[in-house]
Amino acid sequence: MVLVSGMAMACSVKKQANGQEYDLMENLTARYNIVYHGREIIADVERENFASHRDNYQQLLPVLIEPTEATASANTRLMDSVIGKALDIINRKARSKYINEAYLLTGKANYLKGNYYNAVEFFSYVANTFADQPEYRQAALVWKARSFMQLGNLTEAGLVLDTVFAGLETEKKSVGLAFATQANYYLLTHDEESAVTMLMQALDHTGHKPTKLRWHFLLGQLLEKLNRMEEAYAHYSRVVRSNAPYEMSFHAGLNRVFLVTADNASAEGRVRLLRRMLRDGKNAAFKDQLYYQIGEVFYADGNVSEALVNYEKGIRSFNDNRYQAARTYLKLADHYFGQADYPTAKLYYDSVGMSLPADFPDAGAVQRKIANLDELIGQLRIIAHQDSLQYLAGLDEGGRQAELDSLITRTYAQIEAAKPKSKQSGSSRSTDRLPFDDLPGMSASYTDNRFYFNNPDAMGMGQAEFRRRWGNRQLRDNWRFSDMTGGVQANASNPVVQEEQTSPLADTVATDSTAWASQLRERYLLDLPNTEEKMALSNGQIHDALLRVGAIYRDDLRDHKEAADAYEALLERYPDTKEAPLVYYNLYRLYLDVDEQRAAYYREKLLSAFPQSLYSNIIRDPMYLAKLEQQKQVLDQAYEQIYVRYTEQQYTEVVDEVTRILEQGQGREQIRSQLAYLRALALGRISTLDTFENALLELVKDFPEDSLVTPLATQHLAFIGANRDTLAGRTYALQGVDTDRERFVDEPTITLWPQLVIRRGPERPRPRRELAVGAAVQTGIRTSGKLENTGGITRQQLAQTADVGEIGPSSYRNLELLPDSATYYFVINVTSERVNLAPSRFGIGQFNRTRYAGAAISHQLKTVDGENQLIYIGPFSTYEQARLYESRILPMLPDIMKIPADYYNTFVITERNFGTLSDFDKIDDYHSIYQEQVKGDL
Repeated sequence: MVLVSGMAMACSVKKQANGQEYDLMENLTARYNIVYHGREIIADVERENFASHRDNYQQLLPVLIEPTEATASANTRLMDSVIGKALDIINRKARSKYINEAYLLTGKANYLKGNYYNAVEFFSYVANTFADQPEYRQAALVWKARSFMQLGNLTEAGLVLDTVFAGLETEKKSVGLAFATQANYYLLTHDEESAVTMLMQALDHTGHKPTKLRWHFLLGQLLEKLNRMEEAYAHYSRVVRSNAPYEMSFHAGLNRVFLVTADNASAEGRVRLLRRMLRDGKNAAFKDQLYYQIGEVFYADGNVSEALVNYEKGIRSFNDNRYQAARTYLKLADHYFGQADYPTAKLYYDSVGMSLPADFPDAGAVQRKIANLDELIGQLRIIAHQDSLQYLAGLDEGGRQAELDSLITRTYAQIEAAKPKSKQSGSSRSTDRLPFDDLPGMSASYTDNRFYFNNPDAMGMGQAEFRRRWGNRQLRDNWRFSDMTGGVQANASNPVVQEEQTSPLADTVATDSTAWASQLRERYLLDLPNTEEKMALSNGQIHDALLRVGAIYRDDLRDHKEAADAYEALLERYPDTKEAPLVYYNLYRLYLDVDEQRAAYYREKLLSAFPQSLYSNIIRDPMYLAKLEQQKQVLDQAYEQIYVRYTEQQYTEVVDEVTRILEQGQGREQIRSQLAYLRALALGRISTLDTFENALLELVKDFPEDSLVTPLATQHLAFIGANRDTLAGRTYALQGVDTDRERFVDEPTITLWPQLVIRRGPERPRPRRELAVGAAVQTGIRTSGKLENTGGITRQQLAQTADVGEIGPSSYRNLELLPDSATYYFVINVTSERVNLAPSRFGIGQFNRTRYAGAAISHQLKTVDGENQLIYIGPFSTYEQARLYESRILPMLPDIMKIPADYYNTFVITERNFGTLSDFDKIDDYHSIYQEQVKGDL
């Protein structure tokens, strides 16, 4: 009894340490019942995360194994139990000395379950509250920095790490982690040199052998990237000589072979080592990588043909490594693209798209290139084709015929060589890997029926729909066109004239090779730019294509180097181009962050040669465009007010107000010219013919470059000159307006003055809510206002990528939605019912009278569901006519429309489908689908 009482009293005794009283019993239970188990659970989870992580040795290894969505989700319950235990200490054992440990465990548990915001708060509390305990403060700050990096907040992470290293403690448990975290930070900020230094330090303070091996491998990768080959070789060798996992050891040996060092200098020696590794049975799973590396050695050594052979062997040795497959396909695609072999390059780029993993380096750039490849190739083919024609035009007759003979011979040989391959592929599928074949083994990775090509029902429906629409077509290039003819392109081996595409005239060869050769020769001779006019047109096509290539590289592919090369090639070929200010400005911006000297050169060229251009003003004042837009809005509002006064017959006020605005000399020329035209009309209403004529002459003189109202004023002057005797006797140049019709331009009613009549016509019956498009399956529009997969047709299918070849008109157009022949309208969809469109329609009338004088087209207005105003212009009898009108008016629409650009969009539509646009959603859906249909055409 006495013994039991004594033990109880001992356990209740409070122990003092550093002025803090602790309860021994609470210390005992907190340490062995809670803290110990919490530490063990977290250590087990970290070990499991490390063991389950699979490194991709073809990329830079991560410094630390961080939680993923999968591991965080799997460990949530365990981490919640740790948090619960730690809270038990905080809430029920407040007199124990393990409160600091409880908060640190809570922060780590939140980190491992992916709650990084919570983790930051707990680590901050530990660092601030227990600042007098260096080991806890340092550990908390390191984990806090890791949490910020996981959140993508590198600025805060850097500040926390600065605090850590300002007073770095030698406490063993966290000092190694501190160096590793700092190395990770430097890698995220692309400072590889500093990362190497930190990793070296981390190695010295870490005893975990698997981690040290990973860091040796990573150091080899970083040092190789920094061109410190001897050091990289040493670190790879440490991995090879260790008991590292075989995959890591293999890749270390593979990377080591590729290094050019004093002991490994010759290409022949490296190839010999790689082929020795190929013969090793343990490396059977890595043949694709070995062949790729052999190809890289040959390619770097200039032996391109041997390199291509080994790249192809690597493709045929595919072993479920999608990363390597994408790498090899991309290498081949880039090679053939550089050689201007665009059809082959496109096939390989398609294969890249099929195998590209999400974590591939610069995956976004690769995807952008694939997405924009067809347009880029189309422009490059234009350049190559016109260059070839110009070369042929510059030869004498004998040389031209000899060159054409050579071209025809090569093309014929290509067609003949392709015939056995076609027959063989038709009878039995070759076992050889082709660049556009599905990857072997891919089906094992994608067995979910949601993937289109794994769903037999979806494929069957798609094939049936294809046969219904297109019939039975052979699988070949340009399969949509039975009489499609190809073009000439240049390649590296013959930069002048390349062989004709084999697909267009192949059928003719089978029946009459002589006729085929004659037809091909005739095509080239007819296209020769052998006159000044034809040569100017040819140079214009090259010029525009180069400009577009530069824009594609700059905006779509974000490849600044290639964009700069394209723009500089344009300046070299056409130094007097009218687009020089734009090109100089683009080159200035492209070089600004990479070559300050070149950027300064193009800046000075722009400012000195074109001091008053838009781009010079932008360089001098970065806010120039914003100010210009503000001025435009002010002038648009003034124009609207003046136009209202004109319609209210306040002509004197119109003249005075326009004169006041024009004397200020501010605003864009396009709007000022329209104001001047309105003033001329007002003068015509209150003055004699001479005054009206002088106002028109002044307009033509002041705005000679204007393309909207100056041609209209010129028409008026010509009309006055032809009818001067009839018009001279008038009191006022412009007589009263016939009240039986509405028109926006005044003209004498007793003469044949050019006029625009707005035919009102009967009001259309209000369509029912459901969109009654006859081709509903193809359009995919539904009443909910969203796109749906009706009949297996998706928006992605509506936006198919064009095949390589001559770009035909509307080759991917849905002929049921947009047929060749139908009644068409060009529509301006204004998304507000409140804006006044009369001034804008006045501008449309001006455009129509100058471009479509005598044509039976008009513009009308329809309000839809109290939300949209549709200005529809037409009718046009064919799709091409409507599209031609669209291409002509779109560049001028910002000046014609007196409302902000984000208030409206445009599209072409048939009369039948126009009647179905019954509300905002259906208009928006149709606009989206139309944009997919015509993407890249304008």
